[in-house]
Amino acid sequence: MLARIVALTLSAACALAAAEKPNIILMMSDDQGWWDVGVNGNRDIRTPVLDQLAGEGVNLTRFYAAPVCAPTRAGIMTGRYALRGGLYNTRFGGDTLRLGQTLLPEVLQKQGYRTGLFGKWHLGGHGPYRPENRGFDVALSFTHGHHERYFYPELELNGEPVESRGYITDVLTDAAIEFLRDSGDRPFFLYVPYNVPHSPHYVDDTFIEPYLAQGMDLREARIYGMITHLDGSVGRLLRAVDDAGLRDNTLVIFLSDNGGVSKHTRLWLRGGKASPFEGGLRVPAFFRWPGKIPAGKSTDAMASHLDLLATFCDILGVDPPADQDGKSLWPLLQAGHGDGPHERLFHTWDRHRPRLDKGWSVTDRRWKRTYEGLYDIEADAGEKHDLSKEHPAIAQEMADAYRDWLAEVTKDITLEPFPIPVSDAEVEIQASWARLNGTHTNWASPGLRMSAGPDPLGDQRKADGINYTFAGYDWDTIDGWNKPGQSVFWRLDVQQAGRYRVRLAYGCSPADAGGALALRAGEERLEIPVEATPGPNVFVRREAGEILLPRGPVELTAEVVRAPGKQLMTLNRIWLEKVN
Repeated sequence: MLARIVALTLSAACALAAAEKPNIILMMSDDQGWWDVGVNGNRDIRTPVLDQLAGEGVNLTRFYAAPVCAPTRAGIMTGRYALRGGLYNTRFGGDTLRLGQTLLPEVLQKQGYRTGLFGKWHLGGHGPYRPENRGFDVALSFTHGHHERYFYPELELNGEPVESRGYITDVLTDAAIEFLRDSGDRPFFLYVPYNVPHSPHYVDDTFIEPYLAQGMDLREARIYGMITHLDGSVGRLLRAVDDAGLRDNTLVIFLSDNGGVSKHTRLWLRGGKASPFEGGLRVPAFFRWPGKIPAGKSTDAMASHLDLLATFCDILGVDPPADQDGKSLWPLLQAGHGDGPHERLFHTWDRHRPRLDKGWSVTDRRWKRTYEGLYDIEADAGEKHDLSKEHPAIAQEMADAYRDWLAEVTKDITLEPFPIPVSDAEVEIQASWARLNGTHTNWASPGLRMSAGPDPLGDQRKADGINYTFAGYDWDTIDGWNKPGQSVFWRLDVQQAGRYRVRLAYGCSPADAGGALALRAGEERLEIPVEATPGPNVFVRREAGEILLPRGPVELTAEVVRAPGKQLMTLNRIWLEKVN
């Protein structure tokens, strides 16, 4: 009987503890500017749900994210600047968050939370770097930086490919609602990183037409239509919270991941996505928790995406992981006003690697130092008036601070793609991770010109005529090679030695067929005849044979044996699968 009483007492205590822990819903849009909501002053966009959400809590009008998406996501997950975790890019393998760091969902799991991700991960797509292996109980996601199929999208559920029906924002919202309903009495962390309004700008015409009627051009009407559709999806998710009786015990947060891409209006802010100016860094940020966070408050206190992990830990009364750059916003949110927790915030972005001569800024409560000049951000949020000549000492000190910060966050960090882990599960090797003549070529994308096709990237003189062509992650290729001995290679981390089955996806014009490609790994060599496909942009998957891989670091080289035509092939992907 005593044991039963003790058990019941412990059970009641656990239930009480669970009840005291708020559910946490973090919704994040992709490429939505600070100006892309009505509450921040845009009179042309329709965002009634987000406007209401801002009014029901605290609107942080000076909330900063990173200039681009993957660094922001890394900062949210770790509470640390992304460069500390070796994440330095949004493509080409540089968008993978290294292991050995404690992530937000792992912290919450230890506090009894059920964790779910529904949307864009963009922090690693191989093995241990995937979301289901980094603290998420349920992950309906994609790992690239954007998704080409907004209608009937292909996604992954805890690593397994799944088909879905409908528009991607609806699919993700529906699944998030099901997760919420299925969590029972257990507190949950629901992370919904939507991928709108990122390009390609697709949405049903019914959301575009009202903006066209206002006189907007088609691109802007599409972006605004995607945001209005998102606004409705946020409303559906919040109604599900209310229907489940969870409103009073749920902390709701809405953010964007970086500055905006729309150009219809940027209000008074300078720059947009990928810029170190305010328009590239400030994002909409709304926090609601009835009874805990006051309603109808707005503050320009300086805050950051880095602060979420520390804030959640403060609410739960637990210590955050070590070496945090973020600081708790909880006192600010409870009051609805006051100073932000940071003296300074640092931002940098360059497609290749962080630089000292451009692409950076340092912000404090009054001053903003960029690679171009010094601005009084309180009086000149549009960064129109360079005051570096009037205040040279401040300008120099802040530039020195950026230099010191960059050296500190990149100390002992190699900003290169990590070796791809290869084990018993099939692994996909993409063209974008290849190295050409020993150098990883991470060039900027020219985009996809539908009339001419994707442009070749890289410097052909440095790459000896080999191109890396970026055309949307799953469609990028190694091409242009036509001389025996031309090669590229990938760094692998083979965790299980043995024979591996090899498959290729490539395109080859019938006029170029008849060549041969060799795959080499150490002393092993597999020669593969190149057959025609319907054209160089039609990638056919073909079995290529088997290759023996030793355990440990391996360089997998793809080399031209012979190429009778203009190019050997457009090599799209390689798959390795261990032979049992």
